[in-house]
Amino acid sequence: MTKREFNLPGIQDLSKGQEEARSLAKEGQHLIIGGPGTGKSVVALLRARRHQRDKDDYVFLVYNKLLNQASGQLFGAGLCSQQWQSWFKGIFNAATGENVPMLPAEPPGTWQEFDWSKVSEVIAASSSHNKLKHPFLIIDEGQDMPPEFYQALVKLGFENFYVVADQNQQIISGLNSTRLGIQNALGIAPGDVIELHENYRNPLPIARLAREFYTGDPASPLPSLPDKPSRIRSQLIAYEDFQKLIENILKLADSNPAKLIGIITPNNKARERYVNELRSVTVQLDNGRPAIQTYASGANARLSFNEGGIMVINAQACKGLEFDIVFLADIDQHYYNAQ
Repeated sequence: MTKREFNLPGIQDLSKGQEEARSLAKEGQHLIIGGPGTGKSVVALLRARRHQRDKDDYVFLVYNKLLNQASGQLFGAGLCSQQWQSWFKGIFNAATGENVPMLPAEPPGTWQEFDWSKVSEVIAASSSHNKLKHPFLIIDEGQDMPPEFYQALVKLGFENFYVVADQNQQIISGLNSTRLGIQNALGIAPGDVIELHENYRNPLPIARLAREFYTGDPASPLPSLPDKPSRIRSQLIAYEDFQKLIENILKLADSNPAKLIGIITPNNKARERYVNELRSVTVQLDNGRPAIQTYASGANARLSFNEGGIMVINAQACKGLEFDIVFLADIDQHYYNAQ
């Protein structure tokens, strides 16, 4: 496999706003707000690097397993990171001696949500959490954790928070936090919130496309359009011959061995269809078949984000990830919530 350029920028490459966010005092409660491409996750990871350098006890919390893997590989060796729900289950048990109360699954056999009302009751009745260690917390995609999560952490004695968020990028579940909700839970004054406005990651065509999905919520500023030319052009590909489409994707990967191509599928049926065809179709390639990686919800697959190849994942799992080239597969099947 060919190594991919997948590194954090240096401190010298940060904007004034990013550097202000990165260099905030280690103690206290901090909230950084910004739209897509403004570098929120970058400053959060650089914040983690600062704690690592100073040998602090810290934990970097992310929304899902794939983002946890990608963050660790982007950071380099030694990132202390966990998926937030798994981490909270461990912390709650260590603090109270009990498992996290869960709501009944609806329908049965599906994902169970935390019963935050009972979580609060158990914490209030417990005195052992006073002996709990309280590392510095760095929280990425903080809008996707519920406000009760922050409230529970405060009740457990956590004091040092560094949260990056954008409520315009909430995953629709009804269990998200708003900017105001995070501020209130952590006691952050409105004037102490740092806003990032400049779009550093996305070229102009991608930034324009992202703007079409902006919810208009002024709580998170709309990123500026980058003032730089780009050769990137989005394309709509209509196909009748699925095998031919797959051959073309494989040839694209073959001609760009150091690029990671993401294929974002609408559901597991489509994901499996793409993976099976990518792995089985007969096609002449100069560099051999590229690595074909995939992830199914709940799996413990170890994926590589620092090498070229093709990664096929469902839309629900792509939160916060970055690819060099992206195919939004079978767009007529993707779920759209108009509310």
